[in-house]
Amino acid sequence: MTQALDAAIDSYLASRADTPVLVRQAMAAEPDDLLAVCLMGYLTRLAGDRDNAERSAALHRDLAARIAAGAGTERERGHVRALGLWLDDRLHSLMAHFETLLDADPTDILALRMAHYLYFYDGDAARMRDSVAARLADFAGHRLEGYVRGMLAFGHEEAGDYAAAERHGRAAVSSNAHDIWAAHAVAHVMEMQGRDDEGIAWIRQQRPHWQGANNFRCHLDWHEALCHLDRGDLDAVLALYDDAVAPALEDDFYLDLCNATSLLLRLEARGVDVGDRWTPLAALAEHHTGDRELVFASLHYLMPLLRTENPHADALFATLDAWSESDTTQGRVVREVALNVADFLAAAQRGDKAAATEAFAGFRGNLHRIGGSHAQRDLFRILAEAA
Repeated sequence: MTQALDAAIDSYLASRADTPVLVRQAMAAEPDDLLAVCLMGYLTRLAGDRDNAERSAALHRDLAARIAAGAGTERERGHVRALGLWLDDRLHSLMAHFETLLDADPTDILALRMAHYLYFYDGDAARMRDSVAARLADFAGHRLEGYVRGMLAFGHEEAGDYAAAERHGRAAVSSNAHDIWAAHAVAHVMEMQGRDDEGIAWIRQQRPHWQGANNFRCHLDWHEALCHLDRGDLDAVLALYDDAVAPALEDDFYLDLCNATSLLLRLEARGVDVGDRWTPLAALAEHHTGDRELVFASLHYLMPLLRTENPHADALFATLDAWSESDTTQGRVVREVALNVADFLAAAQRGDKAAATEAFAGFRGNLHRIGGSHAQRDLFRILAEAA
């Protein structure tokens, strides 16, 4: 890899805001480097919305044409194929393909990180952990070893081994204070163990190191808010919402809306009147009723539309129905899990306890398949109890 591409990958692993700029610089510096273009294609897929999916598809068409003309190393061709599988929503084939790339080169950090993300949104904590654990030794002494250890920390946390998660997460942060993903894994451990005071202190201690981070830092604000919520400090939760979580919404990134939606629903479950805070969330969600990119995101877009009785909710239900008929990885998740989740949300909103209970029973054992973390999916348990 070129020095410019190394810098772009480092930026991506650190969740820095300058990642797209550095990727474009890498593409300009080495026009024949297909990996830089693949990285941009991955980033646009990670955005999780229809517009960016179209951008990713355009990049893939260019890459495929160049490969057909004879360009590309074996590794580059492997990543171009991966991007194509992702665009076709053949995610299980894609995860297997990334493992094949890693078998050929265990230090292929792009394959490792993308597989890590995909296992997360497939709800497969064990594979998210084991995929990284199998390659950690290959990164011994490598400049990216800390990031790999931070990924392993999150895999351990989601798989329920909190001691290993905290050990690896703290080690990763000690080696690189800018590793927000590793710090995030430790925050998860503290949340899951009810160590609220420690969680708040940990996030505040690390926050100065995230000055150059992208909106993922707002997800750590969400984690701090959860700690305050568990302590019953509702004023602090509202302050974090207004000062940190809500302002991020202007960037129209799905995770920011997921953070905001989840926090408002949790506050309402505690009896808090959140005023007109739902209105801007519903306005954003209106623009994503046709997205068929990420089940987890679409369900969160549905929540503010239902909460505000916005008629665009009907369009999102129609999208889910059509999506459920597709023979793709996410289409099957919609058909087998998310339709029940959507029915549950609608029933809970209109106060139909019988229908909500029936819908909840239909998905509770398979909720992990929509992706997200245990902490994020706990929202559905809270809503079920409230309903």
